[in-house]
Amino acid sequence: MSLEIKELTKAYGKKQVLQNLNITVEQGQCYCLLGKNGVGKSTFLNCILDLVQPDSGTISLFGQDYHKDSLAVKRNVGALCEDNPLIEEFTGLEYLNFVAKLYKLTAAEAEERITSLTNYFFTDKESLHKNIAGYSTGMKKKVGIAAAILHKPGILILDEPFTGLDPIAAQLLVNLIRNYSTPNRVVLISSHDLNYVEKVATHIGVLNDGQLMYNGSVQEFTMNGENLIDQALFQLLLPHHTTETNIDWMLT
Repeated sequence: MSLEIKELTKAYGKKQVLQNLNITVEQGQCYCLLGKNGVGKSTFLNCILDLVQPDSGTISLFGQDYHKDSLAVKRNVGALCEDNPLIEEFTGLEYLNFVAKLYKLTAAEAEERITSLTNYFFTDKESLHKNIAGYSTGMKKKVGIAAAILHKPGILILDEPFTGLDPIAAQLLVNLIRNYSTPNRVVLISSHDLNYVEKVATHIGVLNDGQLMYNGSVQEFTMNGENLIDQALFQLLLPHHTTETNIDWMLT
């Protein structure tokens, strides 16, 4: 196994955000966490990234515990957080070279990987020589994604990676995620963009009221393809909504 979470619990004051979550994600899987706004998806990912301290529970990555092997674990994790914090005084290339140095890539490794990723994501190479502060949301997102995978982490965590991307960039990201999901890696994604989730997910988790309402394969979630992911999610979270809510007034 690669990512093992046991009895993970987190509360903010009296609000219980996560309640005794148990999740195991094996190597080769792309696990997509779904749910409504505010149910704790980002808190869950931030606990894995050690940005938020859980109240209880354990998190193990590739058999290593954060509290015992913190630095070794973090070296093997790549992350794109929802707020995508970048050093906006840097140019895109300066930032990626800075990240490469943090992960102790050699100069040759850094040059090869940065050139490859920027050629993949950016058609306008001149923009990479401008300060990130002037970038669009989509350009910042592409820099953040490139930074997350630059050191080839064993576990890649992406929080709302498709938001802000144009359709071309989003499809490029889909292709990248598919290629990155090799048998020795774990990809963990939180996203509202179910059209793209449909293209990359092997496993699904549905978080609601601090608990997992579903945790399993895409095939089981969609009844072997009989439903799309958005249909299955709607039926799970709001099974009686259409019969209980009358909007006929709009039709007259």
